[in-house]
Amino acid sequence: MHRRERNRKGFTLLEVLVSLAILSATLIMAYQVTSGAIAAGERGEAWTTASLLGEAKLREVTETFQEVQETEGTFPDPDDGYSWRLTVKQALHADAREVYLSVSWETNGVEETITLSGLSVR
Repeated sequence: MHRRERNRKGFTLLEVLVSLAILSATLIMAYQVTSGAIAAGERGEAWTTASLLGEAKLREVTETFQEVQETEGTFPDPDDGYSWRLTVKQALHADAREVYLSVSWETNGVEETITLSGLSVR
């Protein structure tokens, strides 16, 4: 009876399949992490832009004494994707106004809003 000795130089099919499955799972997780980081960066940039636009508009509005009102509009190009809503209310003191400015924009079909507030004094 002859025994054949096998020279094992290489990997079995099962070992190759298992390593491919591990590699695939790792690549999928890396893709998801990268996609999430990119989305978070874009969202952070949108929030920063909205904050800067809102602060500039709020400073513009509070430079003068405003009448009680509610107005809205959009920012000029290239920021026309952002809109604003201004609400001026009577404060407790007759010579003061509460000013609220909401800046809204859309990210991936979801509307986001920040609200800034200030005080305008005569």
